Amino acid sequence: MRKIIHTNILLLFAFTSLSSFAQKVQKPNIIWIITDEHNFRTLGCYRDLMDDTQAKQWGDKVVETPNLDWLANNGALFTSMYAASPVCSPSRASMFTGQYPHTVNMSVNNKIMNKNYPTTAAILNQQGYKTGYIGKWHLSGDAKPGWAPDSYGFNDNRYMFNRGHWKKFGMKEDGTPFIDSKDKKGELSYNMNGANEKTYSTDWLMDRALNFIEKNKKDPFYCVVSLPEPHGPDAVRAPYDTLYKDVKFDMPRTFTEGRNEHSPYWRKKDKQVNDPKKMQKMIATYFGSVKCIDDNIGKLITSLKEQKILDNTIILFSSDHGDLLGEHNQINKGAPFEGSALIPFIVYHSPTITPGTIVKKPVNTTDWMPTFLSMAGVKNQPKSAGRDLTPLIHKPELKTWNDVTFSRIHKRWLAVINDRYKLAIDVSKSAPWLIDTKIDPDELINHFGEPSYKDITLKLAKSMKVYLKEQKDPFEKDSKFMTKLNNILMNN
Repeated sequence: MRKIIHTNILLLFAFTSLSSFAQKVQKPNIIWIITDEHNFRTLGCYRDLMDDTQAKQWGDKVVETPNLDWLANNGALFTSMYAASPVCSPSRASMFTGQYPHTVNMSVNNKIMNKNYPTTAAILNQQGYKTGYIGKWHLSGDAKPGWAPDSYGFNDNRYMFNRGHWKKFGMKEDGTPFIDSKDKKGELSYNMNGANEKTYSTDWLMDRALNFIEKNKKDPFYCVVSLPEPHGPDAVRAPYDTLYKDVKFDMPRTFTEGRNEHSPYWRKKDKQVNDPKKMQKMIATYFGSVKCIDDNIGKLITSLKEQKILDNTIILFSSDHGDLLGEHNQINKGAPFEGSALIPFIVYHSPTITPGTIVKKPVNTTDWMPTFLSMAGVKNQPKSAGRDLTPLIHKPELKTWNDVTFSRIHKRWLAVINDRYKLAIDVSKSAPWLIDTKIDPDELINHFGEPSYKDITLKLAKSMKVYLKEQKDPFEKDSKFMTKLNNILMNN
């Protein structure tokens, strides 16, 4: 009898252990690829949803992105994903905490993010995830490169660096990473210094991610791969440096249009775009960088398939903000225009997402933390400013979704956005701007003050007023800003 009981106990213990192990590995892995300053029009899956006048801003020659397109075609693509703030550190703060930048001391670049707000990694650690961060962080002050800064919850951050757009990386025999390029003064440099498929930033960082995955695949893992491309400086390794070298690019449709004495000061002219040769080189290199990124994503997908873990892995692709790349006669970011504030966002998970899902509702980067935690099955989540997007992924036309979101630049402007209109108010003497992206996708016309737009202007202004109070946004205490907003509310 004792032997039978003992055997049964062993069987029960074995069953329980196996059951616990099965539950552990059933949690989905999460891989998040982040690019830096990435214009959504350079992705084929986004161009496919636009007419040629919008899709081919730089002419008929485009970047082919078959691997990103595969993720989108077999997952969900968001067409109205906006940066909570289209500049690096503020956007990244919202991405990892689910809070608006001003809430976590990150309204501008190079601050230190408030540690009182948990990150996605900190929560997933509690759920048994192995968490790793590889690449650019830009949330730990001025340190440059700043290897392995405060981890903010990531178990493995040895290949995390705080900031910089380095081109060539190396690793010592003991596994210590370093920047493998110096200038004539012996200072760390962005020079290519012969970077190749093993040492160039995008390749080197993706290889570190593949190593992390291989090492941790027996457990559920959360791996962030933050690539410093296609952000400047304008350089990419061979053969991507010559793929578009001889292409004669067009300048975007809005390159010379739409600016006058009544324009807000975010509709500025950038001096760099006046040099045709520089713009041609910039676009050619940018396209080459995007192609290199796509090829590396293909390498990642192939590796996951070979290891038989693709089906249990959520793959996320996004950028921190866009790059106007000549649109509106500007480069880089900082404006509420689509090329600056709208960012690519793709979610792939074969067991739970219907292939080809398109989500058009306006959302922003504060929504990522609650969404990722929900997809990982986390029930008791910390309070955030964002919303769980999983209901939209499963029902893109969800009627109960509050159809508005927000984007801002500290002490400059705040925009309230729905799936058609943008109301942007700045602190200059110019009038508020109301953009109708349906009839004016080039965003050249200010409809503010037109009688036919009175109702939508008032509706958006009311939403902005609620946001200011709920999120304690500093614009609420800016007299110039509030005068403009209150005039809308009183006069409509």
